[in-house]
Amino acid sequence: MFRVALIGNRAHQNTYGPRFQNHDKCEIVALAEHNDEKADALSAIYDLPCERDYDAVIERNDVDVVCIATDFYLKRTLVPKAAACGKHVFVDKSLARTVAEAREIRDGVQGTDVKILLAYPARFTPSFRTIADRLRAGAYSRPVSYVHHFIRQFPDGDLMEYVSYPTEARVNGGGELMNLGSHPVDLLYYAMGMPKRVYANFETAYWADFYDQFGTEDVATMLWDYDGLTGHIVTGRNRVAPDDVSGSSNSIDVWCEGYHVHATPERLLENGDVVIEKDLDNGEASVDHFIDCLEQDKTPISGVEDGLAVAEIVTAGYQSAEQGQFIDLPLKDDRHPMLADDEQIIEGYLD
Repeated sequence: MFRVALIGNRAHQNTYGPRFQNHDKCEIVALAEHNDEKADALSAIYDLPCERDYDAVIERNDVDVVCIATDFYLKRTLVPKAAACGKHVFVDKSLARTVAEAREIRDGVQGTDVKILLAYPARFTPSFRTIADRLRAGAYSRPVSYVHHFIRQFPDGDLMEYVSYPTEARVNGGGELMNLGSHPVDLLYYAMGMPKRVYANFETAYWADFYDQFGTEDVATMLWDYDGLTGHIVTGRNRVAPDDVSGSSNSIDVWCEGYHVHATPERLLENGDVVIEKDLDNGEASVDHFIDCLEQDKTPISGVEDGLAVAEIVTAGYQSAEQGQFIDLPLKDDRHPMLADDEQIIEGYLD
């Protein structure tokens, strides 16, 4: 039985927490969250006291696994702390706001033998995972175009009723490229590796009343340049009429020799023929994969090196949008342009 501590009550903690709670190999034994309101909410869900001191919970002898879902800037210290204490780490995306933070995490866990999974659910969606694996293996020969639309729609009204965003860039590193966009960024990086260069354009097109106050984007478009292949990501939030049902578009199209490949989370089609038709809770799948890695001593499919790569690509996107030009990778300057020099790494709490 793996004894689990839930660290933080942000983002997707209550996507992963219930799966740990219901998994027959796991037991939730501790909670930690420094914000009183969020701590009380976490305690009410799991019927356990919620500590305000993260380190005290991470250091407990009766904890084997920590599930970290805090604001991004806090992971710089929490992930290495957990690894140093011998705790296996399941950490919600994104790994860090900046390349500097991601590098500190990477350096801080080197030499430890714990398992660390960075949870990007798209990697666990069978249709998307199949496309990525076939591109990696060369099964889709001579790909020339990869397009991923990931747009979520919400009824007109108070956006904060539905999502935890927007926030100041100094808290979580930006707008929707950092938030929703990190999912397709991670998946394309997994499929094709680091691009030669990227170009990004940002708009505050649909939720200006929320995003403008923080100077962040509600829609992001990115072009990725590979030899012979152009990757295209469009991600963000759209506004619909108050009586419309919220929803999303999450689809991938790949053109390659002999194939048009189309995927949604529910199915994969090759030239119109259904290859996969399976609706999967990819939050559950990521937790199940993590537990399997612990039991079988396997390396998780996504870890801190992937999180560092995503941080570098996303930072290049923010640099590109600021400068209006392609940015070469690897980065020559890894500073996040929306953050001051003294905000590239944050100490303490921002709330």
